[in-house]
Amino acid sequence: MGKQLRHWRHLVLACGVAAVAACGDDQAQEVSGTAAVGAALAGATVQVRDTQGQVRHATADADGTFRLSGVPDGALMVRCEGGLVSGLVSGREEGEPNRQRLHGVVLGGRTVNCTPLTELALWQLTGGPPAQAFDGFGAATARGLSAEALAEAETAVLAALAAGAGVDIDPAAVPRRWHDTPLQAGNAGDPHDAALDALREAIADQAAMDFMGEMVVHGLCVADGNCG
Repeated sequence: MGKQLRHWRHLVLACGVAAVAACGDDQAQEVSGTAAVGAALAGATVQVRDTQGQVRHATADADGTFRLSGVPDGALMVRCEGGLVSGLVSGREEGEPNRQRLHGVVLGGRTVNCTPLTELALWQLTGGPPAQAFDGFGAATARGLSAEALAEAETAVLAALAAGAGVDIDPAAVPRRWHDTPLQAGNAGDPHDAALDALREAIADQAAMDFMGEMVVHGLCVADGNCG
C-alpha cells in the first residue's frame, strides 16, 4: 500500500511539472522580422532581449529575415549588427560589411524590424542611444514604452530628417508602424524600402547614425556643435 501511494505521489508530481511546462510553451511564441538598410543585412547577428534580461540569438538569412522561437510575451528589444549589406554585383549576390548597429522594439506584436528608421525612432523615444536602452532593457524600461509614443516618435523623426538633413521622406510612403510592419528588403517597388534607400545615402556608418540620432533628439546645432 505504501509503495502504491508513493507511486501515485510521483505520478501527480510529474503531471504537475508537465502542466507547468506546457503552460510556459503557450506563453512562448515566435518572433520574426527583417534587418535592412534598404538592402538586406545578410548574415547579421540578431539578439532579442526580454524584460527579464534574457537574450536569445539568431542569424539573419540572405534576405535579411530572421526568426526566433520560444520568446516570451511582452515587450522586447532587438539588436542587429554585422553581416553584409547585400546587393547584386555583376549578376552575383555580394555585399559590403555592415557598419551600423541597429535596434528595434516589440510592443505587443510578434514582428519587428531593425532598420535606420527604427533606430532613429528609438533615439527619439528614449532620448539617447538605443544601444544603451538595449543593454539596460528590463521591466522598468518597458513600462515607459507604448505604441502611441512610438508613433509620435516616428512622426518627429520624419520632420527632423527633412529639416536638419535634407532627407525628405513622404509620411504617406512609409507605414505608420515602422517597427513591426512586415518589410521586404531590396524591393524597389516597396515605398518603405525606398525610404530606407534614401536614408542609406545619408547614413553610411555608425558615426553618421549617431550624428543623425543626436540631431533627431536635440536639433542640428547641438549635433554639430554650432549652437549660439
